[in-house]
Amino acid sequence: MAMSPTHDIRHQGDVPAEERERTVSPLLWALLILLLIAAPAWWWIRNSSERPETVAAPPAPPTASEVIPAPAQPKQPSMVKQEPQRSAPVVRNRDARPLGGNPLPIYPPRALRAGIEGSVVARVSIDARGHVDDVEIIERKGTRDRELDRAVIDAVRGWRFEPAIRNGHAVASTVQLPVDFKAQQ
Repeated sequence: MAMSPTHDIRHQGDVPAEERERTVSPLLWALLILLLIAAPAWWWIRNSSERPETVAAPPAPPTASEVIPAPAQPKQPSMVKQEPQRSAPVVRNRDARPLGGNPLPIYPPRALRAGIEGSVVARVSIDARGHVDDVEIIERKGTRDRELDRAVIDAVRGWRFEPAIRNGHAVASTVQLPVDFKAQQ
């Protein structure tokens, strides 16, 4: 096939693969440039520290008697990334709780030999550090025996507690502590 010097007509099958791959559509170049411009702009807008706050209700229009102060200097956008503020952990209110390892009241040997059983409820006053301030017996069931009362009071006086928490602060409190004495046969 003879070719004239002025016409170079080749079919696509005749064009070497290297030449076909080198030609890139101008549309692809335009999309690439647009992506390179849009991506950083999108990132900056998304991570900008000045986000509009949502308002629950629109503000009432100012009346003639109200004075509206002029806004201070407008905030300039900053390119420095600010860390989000972390709020303090939320501490819920709670009652005082006995710590593990507190010794249990000892069943008085004389009451145990005599088969004396009963339940005792003690009111324990605890200071803001978790120490016992006062112990008093407020209720008895079963046999009324002062030895059972004394055993509860002596044991609980040495106990430690996690103090009660109110509004995030340790406070003094009072708890009721039931103790059952049952002789095992």
